Amino acid sequence: MATKPGILTDWPWTPLGRFKVYVILAPWAIHSTYSFIIKDKSERSLSLFLIFPFLLWRMLHNQIWISLSRYWTAKGKNSIIDKSIEFEQVDRESNWDDQILFNGALFYLASKTLTQAENLPLWRTDGVIMTILLHSGPVEFLYYWLHRALHHHYLYSRYHSHHHSSIATEPITSVIHPFAEHIAYSALFSIPMLTAILTDSASIASIAGYLTYIDFMNNMGHCNHELIPKWLFSIFPPLKYLMYTPS
Repeated sequence: MATKPGILTDWPWTPLGRFKVYVILAPWAIHSTYSFIIKDKSERSLSLFLIFPFLLWRMLHNQIWISLSRYWTAKGKNSIIDKSIEFEQVDRESNWDDQILFNGALFYLASKTLTQAENLPLWRTDGVIMTILLHSGPVEFLYYWLHRALHHHYLYSRYHSHHHSSIATEPITSVIHPFAEHIAYSALFSIPMLTAILTDSASIASIAGYLTYIDFMNNMGHCNHELIPKWLFSIFPPLKYLMYTPS
């Protein structure tokens, strides 16, 4: 919890506890699966059907990073901050799946409200290129200033201090933020995806690949273990614009 919790700190479904998955995603997942099965092949929406499996993939991806990070910590090798993970931190970060549930709800809503998002193709090269360029340019620029703003004492004490409560970070520390922060992050990182969708150039691959890339970078950047040797950045300096590491 932040030192001075602001509005929209708690997730709306916090009172649901373990039932949040069933309430938030189950109806959408059942509907999309049922529609995919009963509809004629020409009317099926593969992109809608794949939303739930993709959310499961994101959870599995995060869990793999969590397990690897804890294994490396137990071995006691290459830890940047040589400090054990406390039970308080584990409890505080146990809701790391809230971000995925939130994104899932947004995906389902977008697929139902945006005509261009109803049935995306598997691949479109122009959409992939557009996503890469928009993320590398406007999104990274805006993210820098958003992050700077979150470190201003007013926003930091009300929101971002919750994230920095974890000293020895774990991979999923990257997504431990108040609900209000995730609204801002979702709006920011939706820019490449929405632009591609509204210009009819989006694809399943561009969206799934983009979010998997973000998850990978977030997990690696907070795993508390240095996996990329520093000399690699010396040999190829532009690499620092494509990825970041814990140190």
